[in-house]
Amino acid sequence: MTWLFALCAVTVGSALQRVTGLGFTLVSGPLLVLVLNPFDGIVLANILSALIALVVLARTFQHAQWRTAGKLSIGIVVGVPIGAVVVYALDADMLLILVGALTTIAVVFALTRRPMPVFRGTSGAIFAGSLSGFSNVTAGVGGPALAMFGAATKMSMSSFIPTVQVVALLTNILSVAAKPHMSLPIPLVIAAVCCVLLGLVAGSFLQRVITPTRAQTLALALALAGSLAATTRGVFALFG
Repeated sequence: MTWLFALCAVTVGSALQRVTGLGFTLVSGPLLVLVLNPFDGIVLANILSALIALVVLARTFQHAQWRTAGKLSIGIVVGVPIGAVVVYALDADMLLILVGALTTIAVVFALTRRPMPVFRGTSGAIFAGSLSGFSNVTAGVGGPALAMFGAATKMSMSSFIPTVQVVALLTNILSVAAKPHMSLPIPLVIAAVCCVLLGLVAGSFLQRVITPTRAQTLALALALAGSLAATTRGVFALFG
């Protein structure tokens, strides 16, 4: 039953990412962590996120802002190694709490949708990339930092979606490379890949009937529920 919930989250997250450019790991990450463990759950989320980014980018790359993607990527290269050190320094229960807490914080910041000057300019892009890389490798939630950068710079959705896919592809490849000691059940991986493809197809149709803002709100609501569940499980495991 837990596999079913996780696979549903993968499908929904993929569809929402196709509509908004973000949202997959926010929705699916906490549930994949609950099904597997904090380490392998985030690794699987990283692998699936890389696949989604590649597929979406293949269809939208002509609208990407490559210079902006390069600036963000500088920050990614800084943030991912720092996050990897944190991952290996914490035990499973503490990592589970960290995943839930980071996701919750990310959701709260994303819900504000207020432009923050700190994310503007070249230094703002590098800062956003660093935050995204750190939170992606630790909790699989690199999107909110990129969303806040997009809001601060007032990027159009047509440019934002492909640009963040470039960054997401790099981030998730580096995140997986930083955690080579993974142990993933092959049947779950295959099923999750199929759900990703199904979600991307559904997202293409969903674009016609739902606005990106509404899709993002739904993604954040689902992400908040999953992150609170992950945090609660971690707290009970640590202190129970």
